[in-house]
Amino acid sequence: MIGANLSKNSYMMIYSMNALRVGKPDLKLVAIVSAAVIMAIMLATSSAYASPANLDVMVKESETVKSLDVLETEIVSVDNSSITVIGESGEEISLLAMGKWIIISDEIIPKIKWIDAMNYVKGGEATVVMGTITRGNETHYICLGLKQGEVMMFRPVLLKVYAAGHKHTKTYMGPRGELVEKGKNYMILEKDGRRVIASTSGKWIKAGGGEVTWSDVADEFHVGDTVRLFCHNILVMRKEFSDVFGVDVFIWGYSGAIIDLTSGTALSRP
Repeated sequence: MIGANLSKNSYMMIYSMNALRVGKPDLKLVAIVSAAVIMAIMLATSSAYASPANLDVMVKESETVKSLDVLETEIVSVDNSSITVIGESGEEISLLAMGKWIIISDEIIPKIKWIDAMNYVKGGEATVVMGTITRGNETHYICLGLKQGEVMMFRPVLLKVYAAGHKHTKTYMGPRGELVEKGKNYMILEKDGRRVIASTSGKWIKAGGGEVTWSDVADEFHVGDTVRLFCHNILVMRKEFSDVFGVDVFIWGYSGAIIDLTSGTALSRP
């Protein structure tokens, strides 16, 4: 696993997860990936990390991302293969957008094709992560991620580019924090002004209540409650990623339960 490649700073970041001290997101919307998205994360982070300062990330065969830029821009148009944005000098730039995307809005939509993902993008202001790729002797621009209103979306490869460290344990880690927001298939916890995201998708066993889904029990988890998660995996993102998307850490892989320490509601996997 990639844990062998973690720097001392990455280990310090992971250690701090036990208190949910995971970074400093400044955006309201954050959410965790569901099971299918986790597969994308594992694929994206299965090799050594790529540094944004020295990228060598293969988008597809014979295509290498050479540089990344983050633009506070305006989207002019969207079609079934690209988006057009305004560059820093006022010029229109066409960004390739075909491929698989991860979308986070009021729910998580994993591994969605651009032909469907484009419906979540509209003209107007947006933060766009743009990459430069080469095809033979030609240079093209590619959209790797964007944040617009309460929608954020990114390609799985961006997780590899901006991954700072991954920690896996066979037992479990037990971070806790204050519940500050709930979505259709996620919850958001916060401690010391820092947020972490937790999946609630799939089937659960409620202590004393049998098999349930998140929609059955979401009302028993109240904003302001203290919630503890028992998880196996923590993926720490670089500051460049959290600055755009407001996500510093993805947590997944539950062994024991999700426990609301305030209400006493406890969920475990079947």
